[in-house]
Amino acid sequence: MLFQLAYVSLSRLPLDETTLSDILEVSQRNNARDEITGILMYHDEIFFQVLEGDRSAVEKCYYEGISHDPRHKSLSLMWADGVESRTFSDWAMGYVGPEVIGRYTKDSFQSLSYLKSDEAVAANSNGVALQLARSVFSDFQRRG
Repeated sequence: MLFQLAYVSLSRLPLDETTLSDILEVSQRNNARDEITGILMYHDEIFFQVLEGDRSAVEKCYYEGISHDPRHKSLSLMWADGVESRTFSDWAMGYVGPEVIGRYTKDSFQSLSYLKSDEAVAANSNGVALQLARSVFSDFQRRG
């Protein structure tokens, strides 16, 4: 069985597009290696992330990596549970933020605007992680 984990945290400092791009590239590389998929959202110094994959890999990523990352403070676990299938199976790490950072990354990635598409709704209408992501994404859009 797969495992999903979602959290929010505050950034210790405002992050620029280049720093966010670097975070995304490292996350994509490490997650591909560890067979973790998910999304990362950042806006107004708030991170929201969903990780999914093998339980031990996801927990190691969160508890040994993210929780010790000096860029985070006030981590709050929102969701952690077993799931039947991946919600973000095509994304080693998708990203959304107030600006488009695709031009700064070496690898392509899909936009989280996909979350609002009919295809995403039909494929994952009951997923808790997707519902959390949609809610956070909508809140980020209102703040934008």
